[in-house]
Amino acid sequence: MSIKASDQVAADIPELTKKGSRGSVSSLDEKRQYTSDESLEVAKAEAGVDVTVGVFAGHADDAPLDPAVAKKIRAKLDRHMLPLLCILYTRAASILGILQDAHLNADEYNNLGTAFYIGYIIFVWPHAWMMQRFPIAKYIAINIFFWSICIGLQATCHNYGGLFTLRFLLGASEGCITSGIMTIISMFYTRVEISERLGWTFMCNGLAQVISGFIAFGVAHLSKTAHPRPWQWFLIIMAIISLAVSILYFWRMPDNPSSAVFLSDQEKVDVVQRIRINQNGIETKVWKRYQFIEALTDPKTWLFFLFAAISNLQGGLGIMYGIVIKGFGFTTLETTLLNIPSGAAMVISITLGGLFLRRFTDSRTIIAAIGFMPNVIGGFFLIFLPLSNKAGLLTNIYIIQTGGVGFIMILSLCAIVVAGHTKKMTVNAIFLIGYALGQMLCTQFWKQKYRPRNTVPFAILTTTYIIDIIIILIIRWYLLRENKRRDAEKLASGKEYEEYGYVETTREDGTVVKVKVPIQFMDITDKENKAFRYPL
Repeated sequence: MSIKASDQVAADIPELTKKGSRGSVSSLDEKRQYTSDESLEVAKAEAGVDVTVGVFAGHADDAPLDPAVAKKIRAKLDRHMLPLLCILYTRAASILGILQDAHLNADEYNNLGTAFYIGYIIFVWPHAWMMQRFPIAKYIAINIFFWSICIGLQATCHNYGGLFTLRFLLGASEGCITSGIMTIISMFYTRVEISERLGWTFMCNGLAQVISGFIAFGVAHLSKTAHPRPWQWFLIIMAIISLAVSILYFWRMPDNPSSAVFLSDQEKVDVVQRIRINQNGIETKVWKRYQFIEALTDPKTWLFFLFAAISNLQGGLGIMYGIVIKGFGFTTLETTLLNIPSGAAMVISITLGGLFLRRFTDSRTIIAAIGFMPNVIGGFFLIFLPLSNKAGLLTNIYIIQTGGVGFIMILSLCAIVVAGHTKKMTVNAIFLIGYALGQMLCTQFWKQKYRPRNTVPFAILTTTYIIDIIIILIIRWYLLRENKRRDAEKLASGKEYEEYGYVETTREDGTVVKVKVPIQFMDITDKENKAFRYPL
């Protein structure tokens, strides 16, 4: 495989080209054809290959990385990156007085959740495009900063209109966070490590529930007539924490391995060498139309979209959590404190899922399906237990919180079953549009007329858990079938896959330099890379 590179490639390989060198700008319409030896030929290639091509130049034939070195690199990455991969948030403010102070009725409070995800959906696609064009970590940091400002401004609102506007802006700024974290983690870690670290990142949301529960419990002891009000203090504290996170993110989070200041030049090579087995590449700064179209026509894109939409219909319980628990007969202070075990349940389930995945590395879909089964059981108990059984109802609320492991496993699967950077960003965006649609609708069936028993909402939740399991099994079947088809094609051809390609750059004097690189760093998609096998 040979790719004729232009300005973008030259910029990505500074040690091979002189400053100011120019190559030929190729068309955005790419044509591919197979020669007689079935090697992949690129006649007209987009201007852009992986940003780490320059880092990896001259190392394509290096021996496999020593396991001890790989372990040391992973530890260093964890040390510098894991503390930055959690953004704290909470929705506990409703039971601390915001309903009364802002003069909201129950339906208006539900609509605030919808406003957040309207902003999320509108901006998730522009975010995907801009994160590919600009330094991704810096872009995320700017949005976290904007998010913290909007959180703080909520403390000044005393009416529905102001809160609705700020919730919309919060959703707009948060639309890049999950996709950005998925993308950054996949640049530095192997497939199993990606699933683990995405799990740990979202597990921090469970820890945040525990921490914010204690904070909320503390400020709830303030006088309800005090200024600022208890819920305002809570938002101010959350805004300050988020502001600190944005500064740290901008300062310390790398955009990709080649820009990681905490890595030496050799360590950057080692990071890239270590994740070659992913077959995903790392990052390309050029939007490619054919990859965008391929993402839209790939069946697994829409299976992930459907899963995200259905599974996030369950999000209403998280938003209405305090109101639901208070409806069981607990006081405001008790309700605030009883939020803490929900976070603990999420942490425990995701931890167990990660440990199981480390032992059985191709079992994400199995862990996800099993992870939703306690939710089905807990859902049935919540439908049929009498309201007088407070302990039973509360216990099954906690059981439902363990289902986070199922969502995390499919989220991590979405991050690793797609190759080609534009295709990956597109699939992530579509997944998150499904996520936002589910979240937008999830509060709408938690109506005042169903309280305090909430039989109808719990029945809807239980149904979505069952559908989740069915979709997960369909995804597993589809990926397994594709792997078997590719294995059969390889066996029939009797040939090995090509492992390397070449990037051509032109110097100022007109001489052409060829750089040998692994094909996964040529920014080809999982469909183009016949050696790609889908993790399960």
